[in-house]
Amino acid sequence: MSSLKQLQQQKADLDLKIAQSMEIAKKISLDLEQAQIRQEEIEIGTAKIRDLMEKYNLSQEDIFPGASSSKGVSIEHRESKTLAEMRQYFNRR
Repeated sequence: MSSLKQLQQQKADLDLKIAQSMEIAKKISLDLEQAQIRQEEIEIGTAKIRDLMEKYNLSQEDIFPGASSSKGVSIEHRESKTLAEMRQYFNRR
């Protein structure tokens, strides 16, 4: 009889762990979806900024005056830094 109770307890413990795992998986899925939405918004915003830069013939130095002091940094690095700043902004919202 005790082994039956032990098995029932083990089953209940496993059911609880499964339910907890399912909740965690749902949360991770939601977080991933939100991150993808934020990334799309960042890409759209970046494209709009580039379009405006081209339309008004602006350089990165015109928009980011402090960027001229770091001439050794590549454009990709500066863009990734800008994207990181944008992510921080959207994460705070």
